[in-house]
Amino acid sequence: MRKALSLLALLLALCVGVGGCALRGQETEAAGEISLPQPSDEPENMILGESAAGGMVEAALYHPASDFSGFSTVNQSIRAEVGQSLPEAAVEALLNSGIRAAADVRLLSCEYACGTATANLSIDARNANSPQELLALETAIGNTMLGIEGVRAANVLIADRSESCCQLPVGVQTAILPSVTAAYAQLQAERDRLAQAGAAPIARTALLYFPTEGGEWLVPELRSLSVADGAFVPALIDALKAGPRDERCAIASIPEGAELLEENPAVATLSTGERVLTLNFTSALANYLAFSGLEVWELAGSITMTMCSFLPELDGVKVMVNDEAISMCAIGETILQFEGGLMRRRDFANRVGSVATLYLLNGGDELQGVERAVSTRSALSPKRLLTELFAYSGLEDAPYRLPIPGAVSAEDVLGVQVVGGIARVNLSASFYRSCQTLSPRAERDLVYAMVNTLCALDGIRAVRFYVEGRAADTLAGSVYLRSPLMPNPGLVAEPAGAATAAP
Repeated sequence: MRKALSLLALLLALCVGVGGCALRGQETEAAGEISLPQPSDEPENMILGESAAGGMVEAALYHPASDFSGFSTVNQSIRAEVGQSLPEAAVEALLNSGIRAAADVRLLSCEYACGTATANLSIDARNANSPQELLALETAIGNTMLGIEGVRAANVLIADRSESCCQLPVGVQTAILPSVTAAYAQLQAERDRLAQAGAAPIARTALLYFPTEGGEWLVPELRSLSVADGAFVPALIDALKAGPRDERCAIASIPEGAELLEENPAVATLSTGERVLTLNFTSALANYLAFSGLEVWELAGSITMTMCSFLPELDGVKVMVNDEAISMCAIGETILQFEGGLMRRRDFANRVGSVATLYLLNGGDELQGVERAVSTRSALSPKRLLTELFAYSGLEDAPYRLPIPGAVSAEDVLGVQVVGGIARVNLSASFYRSCQTLSPRAERDLVYAMVNTLCALDGIRAVRFYVEGRAADTLAGSVYLRSPLMPNPGLVAEPAGAATAAP
């Protein structure tokens, strides 16, 4: 009897449980609610600072053949550390792998800006036994850098100087070269042709360095040259006078249409053995600087960086204005002094910047991609890029602004971590509070200003937001943030003309 009663109680309990489940399901369905699983990819620790967990990239390292005629490739996984570019990481991996003709050669620096990579090697690279061996070393490095996604051009310097081959400038490499023998033979043929009167022009690609609006950086731009009679210096001057073509935030450093050189430029060898290019400009250049608002360092840096990055075995440039050498210039509060008026590439190398696209509201309250000159570190760093973006907050009547009331700052970006192509952005509680009054459209524009800006960086395809280390549902109630967000190009207006931004 007890067993029967126990069995009956168990059956009643099961019926109630099933009925209760059905009833709760009916109530949920009647209310029109759908339960979605929440993403579970929470960070184990508070995201602070900047880190790139994982981020391994497969790179092809080019090794010269034993006779320096061609190359073999070795695929290797590399990773760029914070503040380091992938081209730099690839060249370091190549030099550390025991490349021929590179014994004791070190990478002094690697500038990566606007899609161009310039590797500066230690002077040990000049110990190559032959011109073809040196060409093989430089081409191996150029090929390796060009194999990295986003790199459009590669330049190789040795101790801040561009090397010659067959008494000719090699120029900037824009394509992977499979054969050193063929490249060397072409250079020899061009040298022989140049010695003939009325010879056809020689084609080269050069890096031009232009100052940017706002007077903060020099940005590189590729330019194809066709040079007759070996007149490379006038060709570079003419290209600088023509001004930038690709970078809308850059400006010309020398006025177009004015013949300012008093005499033909010449490269002379000093008693110290240094090779120096002297450019003697008329006093009209000083008038141009005063009228245009350009600083002296922008003119000097533009010319020096351009000439020393292209002309072979050039140690420096002396710029004369009305027979008087520029012996000093100011960059902000920093004073540069040039002994004997000799300006070297390294004097201005730390002023090389890059260009980033920031997504901001324009005067018509539309989200628009705006080119902005930034440091090379900011162009590679998602955390620094958000700081650049936040400089446009709190600007009510500016041509470009960030749609958030009041100003936010670098301190509001607590940390950024990139994992598997997703940037995890940890924002401050102060930032979150500033967003509470945003309208649905303003919230959408703010979120996608950050998402589109970060996803323009190599290696980032989506963004996930956190506030003080915890996943945020929304910033102001409209845009769901608990899943990674991909860029939304449909929200972006076409740029009007050649507009640039200045906060």
